[in-house]
Amino acid sequence: MPSSVILAMQYEPMREELVIVFREGRGTYRYFDVAVEEWREFLEAESKGTYLNCVFKAKEHLYKRTDEVVRSSGRRLGDTPLEWGEAWALRKKGVRGVEAEGVKGKATA
Repeated sequence: MPSSVILAMQYEPMREELVIVFREGRGTYRYFDVAVEEWREFLEAESKGTYLNCVFKAKEHLYKRTDEVVRSSGRRLGDTPLEWGEAWALRKKGVRGVEAEGVKGKATA
């Protein structure tokens, strides 16, 4: 089910980092120290926006806003997909990445 808040998410299990691309030009954020169990809970949440606001943000993960373009990789961790969102569904129609509105380039430190 699509989210009215989140366009796409991508999880990096080796670094325990979660990238969230928000809708309507709200930006792209990289969250740090996100355990794989939490990523699985995020995926299973009926409402991604509600989970984000009521559960995820309450844990106060360190984060930074980024200009990076998130590209679909098709990777999985066992049975768990490492990506979620409309952008990955659109990939079949030729979309290869997600970019925050008005933002281009690579992440900066």
